[in-house]
Amino acid sequence: MLVKLICTFAPQQQLRIQRALRCKALTIFVLRALLVIALCSSSRLRSQQHSQHNTFGTAWRVIGTWHVQGDNRSISNGDAIAPGALLQPTGEQHDHSITVLLPDGQRILYECFTSRDCARGFRVPLLYREPLPIAVDLLQRVNAISRQHGAPDKAQERADSGPSRDEAVALIRSDGKVEVVGLVAALSNGSYSYTAKSVAHPSQAPLLGSFEKHGSSITLNIPTTGLYDVLISDHLHTPRIDLLLAALKQSHGSTQKAFKDVDALLKDWNEDYQGWPIHDFKRYFLRSIMLGVEPAPRKEMPPSSQRIGSEVAGVTCEPRFAPAPGVFRTDTDVSLECAETGATIHYTVDGSQPLDGAAVYRAPIVVKGTALTIKAFASAEGKKDSPVVTGIFRIGD
Repeated sequence: MLVKLICTFAPQQQLRIQRALRCKALTIFVLRALLVIALCSSSRLRSQQHSQHNTFGTAWRVIGTWHVQGDNRSISNGDAIAPGALLQPTGEQHDHSITVLLPDGQRILYECFTSRDCARGFRVPLLYREPLPIAVDLLQRVNAISRQHGAPDKAQERADSGPSRDEAVALIRSDGKVEVVGLVAALSNGSYSYTAKSVAHPSQAPLLGSFEKHGSSITLNIPTTGLYDVLISDHLHTPRIDLLLAALKQSHGSTQKAFKDVDALLKDWNEDYQGWPIHDFKRYFLRSIMLGVEPAPRKEMPPSSQRIGSEVAGVTCEPRFAPAPGVFRTDTDVSLECAETGATIHYTVDGSQPLDGAAVYRAPIVVKGTALTIKAFASAEGKKDSPVVTGIFRIGD
């Protein structure tokens, strides 16, 4: 009888042991998987942080005195701006404005007109995607040209009141002529004259010529490679097109391709975030290429003394977006969060700067069908208002 009981018990005991071993193996597998996921997430986070620190945006159309918190130097047009930096307007002047252009395509305008509004400061968004190498290179070239050739203010003022601008890269044929396409296609058929001044050698006498337009392109006599400011005038001597032309040898087709890529990139950015200075950036790119100005090297940007989401004594916490800004496939509800007890969040959804009278956040904001730029700050009794934060949310691919 005892033998029978032992024989009956043994398979049951063995089954329980096998189940325990399988459970233990499964637990070990799950723990290892979680560890791998944690390590991968940490690696991606470090990579994103490294990208944010080593990739910079550009300051544009700077009005008033601005500086990055922790750096007393004034910001000028074309200066490098780190994603996540805290911009602070200063000085007696109340009218302050600055546009920040980031290498993931984001374009953000900041402005303030009273000392109270300016005192909050403005937090530059982080990149929402890894920028393309050509985008990083473009902004580095803009930064390098700005440092060597000064701010673009005067060029922009002339562009606002002068003839239409265009940029082109053309290959010099064996007969010393170049065929130019682009904006010239919009010119009426007829007689035109032009002057072509060398950008690299401004003291040289300009090239003078004329042409008859009968199709979608024009032919100019540009026998020597170089970068030229070409002014095209009609038969009444009225300037019609201000053309920056890069004339290249046939063997330099790679520059022509790079210029086409930059042109496509800027148009894509401007479609998503309207207001990009397409002509200015194309001109800076051609100047950098043709004049041999190397792009500003990647570098660690000086960190702001106040980091995103950090708690600073006497300052209300910065609102945080949930989910984080970016591109979404479907309509999205966006929440604004602030850990400060009793804090009030003011916000706008039209890209304007939130003021004391701006709407108070009470419920998630619906991003539906298109794009929404949300700007917000938080205030709490007895504390300084938080900096203004910006989140751009787009619906699309």
